[in-house]
Amino acid sequence: MKFNKLKFAVLGALMLPLSAVTVAEEHKSAFSVSGNVGLYSDYIFRGYTQTKNDPALQGGFDIEHESGAYAGVWASNVNWTTEGEYMDDNSMEIDGYFGFAGGLGETGIGYDVGILKFYYPGENTFSGAGGADTDATEFYAGVSKDIGIVSAGLTWYRVISDDAWGFTDAKGSNYVTLDVDVPVGETPLTASVHVGRQTFDGAGNDPFDYTDWKVNLEYALNDTFALGGFYTDTNQSTSDWTVNNVYLGDGTGGVYLSAGF
Repeated sequence: MKFNKLKFAVLGALMLPLSAVTVAEEHKSAFSVSGNVGLYSDYIFRGYTQTKNDPALQGGFDIEHESGAYAGVWASNVNWTTEGEYMDDNSMEIDGYFGFAGGLGETGIGYDVGILKFYYPGENTFSGAGGADTDATEFYAGVSKDIGIVSAGLTWYRVISDDAWGFTDAKGSNYVTLDVDVPVGETPLTASVHVGRQTFDGAGNDPFDYTDWKVNLEYALNDTFALGGFYTDTNQSTSDWTVNNVYLGDGTGGVYLSAGF
């Protein structure tokens, strides 16, 4: 559930296109492929840890068409599914997504719409939340704009599956995120700020609503590698978001090393 897998989600990994495949000496392919991989001290998704503050290895691939259509896959290790007794045997999250991105005329405003599927391989135990599935599917739509040196993006995610991440009858749940990136002077350092609001639909799910925020500094070591550090926190209820004596929404700092190719 990493959000910079998408155009406007802050993924913590550089996304640099591979050399274009040519269909002829004079013409480049209409498709481009990119990939990313990263080692993180903690996997934080929308403010809460997916690995109980343990390290995570993450990576994925994207393919884009010159029309703006794209598709991709991304994966990470997780342990919340077994710690929360939603699944007996699972240690991985695999996300697949497809969408379309483009610009609105001469306004300088970009847009991105698509579908995102969160998949956790294995069988549900149906003991964690009254039988709720861990898999989830979301529709997303976002806009972005560069204002001087500042890049800003606003994205809305809406659950379109019946259940999501162990929440029963979660269809219609929403997450809205604002992300801002600012280069620091003439250095290879970029500062990022994120604020998100998660609300859950469905009977009895309201107490789990919360807000999260994050600050991130990333230093581009070269055209491939980047080193970063972050701090994130939430206003989640301690009683509702504690699993096996670990408060999943606690303030957390971390570091990562990522690569784009």
